[in-house]
Amino acid sequence: MPEKVFVVGLAGPSGSGKSTVARRVASRLSGHVISMETYAVDMNHLPLEERAKLDYDAPEATDVRLLESNIRAYALGRAIEAPIYDFAEHLRVSERREHIPPKPLLIVEGILALHYPELRPHFGLSIYLDAPDEICFHRRKVRDITERQRPLEFIQWQYENTVLPAARKYLLPSKGYAEVILDATAGLATVEQDLYEAITKKCAGREA
Repeated sequence: MPEKVFVVGLAGPSGSGKSTVARRVASRLSGHVISMETYAVDMNHLPLEERAKLDYDAPEATDVRLLESNIRAYALGRAIEAPIYDFAEHLRVSERREHIPPKPLLIVEGILALHYPELRPHFGLSIYLDAPDEICFHRRKVRDITERQRPLEFIQWQYENTVLPAARKYLLPSKGYAEVILDATAGLATVEQDLYEAITKKCAGREA
């Protein structure tokens, strides 16, 4: 990898495997992953019942100012203090931050990673993972039950009422900003390798 930090924007529908393959590829390339979900706007003042029903897939749900500031600093080789998010309680952990030391690669993964005009200029490579709704919902359901302790009824409600409408309104149009589109219906090992090759090929081109 080049000495200068190389930043990748990785978008795609919820359940397309962004987080998993991003972490695996970052590990192989001595990089780090920022998940945009942890940059949800601070709504800690609201009761849990109200926080749970907010539309976290709409653009205004992301603290894009903080996210852009952190990406900009990291791209310059500086360590950052990233927010920590409690997905079970739908709140930002106020008393702690995640210290992220600089590494040569940063992957910024999120449903709307390519949506924000403030973020796109920072990306040396923009990638979109493509997968149909039925596959994405199954993967999201397994994740939300096992990792986020969410009941099935809530998962179904959230997917139908916020995730899918936001994907059609904001995510799909952002696909046009992707330099590379990868098929995410394959096994995770295949998608991981495709992502790895896309990043290393781009980096090799920059060094040539």
